[in-house]
Amino acid sequence: MSKTQNALERNINALTSKPKTKRKSKQEPVKYTKSKDAKLFPYATFPYRLEDRKENKVCWFECLEHAIKYIERYKLQPIKEYKLQVHVSSHNMG
Repeated sequence: MSKTQNALERNINALTSKPKTKRKSKQEPVKYTKSKDAKLFPYATFPYRLEDRKENKVCWFECLEHAIKYIERYKLQPIKEYKLQVHVSSHNMG
């Protein structure tokens, strides 16, 4: 067989075979702690505070889902690479 014929057969097999599925890496669940320290949360509408120890910066988020998206995007590992806190104000506590 010629090189062209072999290439054609490989391409046809690649197109007709089952697509490979990507495995999601098994990352640990996102862990966070509660904090009453209002000084750490300067923005009332952003109750989630994330210390990114990998980049040495602090980020604030409106909701847990946004913080999780950031953690997954940058593949941060708990304790070692980030610390996530949620602000718990005294009037919200039951």
